[in-house]
Amino acid sequence: MLQFGIIRQSDLLYVSLLQFFLSFISITIKLIMKKLFFFFLFLFSFSAPIGAVTTTPFLEEYLDSTVSAQATPSAVPTVEIKEKITEPKSEEVKGKLAAVLDEQNLKPLSFDNFLKHFVRYAVDKGVPANTIVLILLLPLIGALVGLLQYFVGLSGFSTFMPAMIAVTFLATGIAGGLILFGVILIATLFSGKILRRFRLYYWPRRSITLMIVSLIAFIVLALSPSLGLLDLTQISIFPILFLILLAEEFTRVQVGKSKKSAVSLTIGTLVVSILGASLMSWEYLQKLVLLNPEISFLVVLVLNIFIGRYGGWRLSEYQRFKSLLKRRTS
Repeated sequence: MLQFGIIRQSDLLYVSLLQFFLSFISITIKLIMKKLFFFFLFLFSFSAPIGAVTTTPFLEEYLDSTVSAQATPSAVPTVEIKEKITEPKSEEVKGKLAAVLDEQNLKPLSFDNFLKHFVRYAVDKGVPANTIVLILLLPLIGALVGLLQYFVGLSGFSTFMPAMIAVTFLATGIAGGLILFGVILIATLFSGKILRRFRLYYWPRRSITLMIVSLIAFIVLALSPSLGLLDLTQISIFPILFLILLAEEFTRVQVGKSKKSAVSLTIGTLVVSILGASLMSWEYLQKLVLLNPEISFLVVLVLNIFIGRYGGWRLSEYQRFKSLLKRRTS
C-alpha cells in the first residue's frame, strides 16, 4: 500500500522536464509575438495611409466653415511642405523612383535578378516605390548598428529601435525629430517624478504619463505652424509613437540599471539613427538599392559576416587603454 504514496525520482524528473518545456514554449511565444507586433507596426506605419474618418453632418459643416475661413489671407506664417520618402503618396519621390525603374532594362527572369522582377511586379500592383526602398534599406541600418557596436563601441537599444528612429527622422527631419524627442523625454521624466509622490501602481502611473506626453506632443504639433521653424504637422502618428517608445526605453533602463546607462544607450541610439537617416535619404543609395536589390542584400550579408568574425579592439577601447598601450610600446 505504501508504494502508491511514494513518488519515484523518474516521475519527478519527468514532471520537472515537462514544466521546463512548457515555460520555455511560453517565453518563446511571448518574445515572438512581441517582435512580430513591432515589426508589423513598423512595416504598416509607412506602407499604408491611415484609414478615412467617417464624418457626421455637423463635423462636415464645421470642416467646411474651417476651410472657407482658412481660404482668406492671414498673417500666420506657413511652412513649405516638402515631399518625404516615408509618405506612401508622395508623388514627387514616387515619380522619381518609378522613372528610375522605367529606365532599367530588365533581363529575363533568372536566379540573379528575381528580386528585380519582384520589385517591378510589386510596383505594377500599386505598392509605392518609396516604401519598397525603405524596406530594402532596413538591413543596411542593422549592419550599421553592428558596425558601430563592434568597431567603435557605440551601443544602442537593440537593432530595431535605431531602424525605427531612423525612419522617424526621415519623416520629421533630424532637427524636428530631436526636438520632438527632447520634449517627449522631458515630459516623461517630469510626469514620472511627479506621479511617484502619489504612490500609484505601475500601470496606472504609466497610463497617466502617456496621457501627459500625448497632450504635450499635441500642443507642440499645434504650435509648430505658428512658430514657422519646423514642419511637424505633416507627420503621422507612428513617428510620434516610436519616439515615445524610445523615451519609454530610457525610463526602463534608468529604473533597471542606472541613469548613466540610459543616457549612454539613448545617445548611441540617436547617433546610429541620425547616420541611418542620412544614408536612407541619400538619393544615389536609394536608386542603387531599388535597381539592384540582390547586390544590396549580398553586400549587407557579407558585411555582417565580416563584423561577426571581427575579433580586434574597438575604437573606444583604444581611447580607454591608450596610456597602457603607450607603456607597453615604450
